[in-house]
Amino acid sequence: MTLAMSPSPRLVGTTVVVAGLCLAVLGVSLQAGAETAPMEVITDTPAYCQRLSAQVSQKARTMQQPSPEVIRLSDEGERLCDEGQVRGGILRLRRAWLLMAHPEGQQSGR
Repeated sequence: MTLAMSPSPRLVGTTVVVAGLCLAVLGVSLQAGAETAPMEVITDTPAYCQRLSAQVSQKARTMQQPSPEVIRLSDEGERLCDEGQVRGGILRLRRAWLLMAHPEGQQSGR
């Protein structure tokens, strides 16, 4: 006598449900990824440092009165970029940008 080992209907049903859920999650994540803007790759290069410096200067010019900290950070960042100290320049320029983008952070001491 030979016994055929067939999966139980409950196991088959569970497998189908799990596979369906996985496909649904995959579809949603692919759709969400297609709707986001492409990432901008940034590196610690002199060209990026100069570009960021120009963007910070432009944003500062559009503000009524940038804070002294923003002015100090952007000046230091630009100087460091010009001297080839790219990482230090980028750090200061990014901080100046954040302070301009979120001025409420200046008053709370963040």
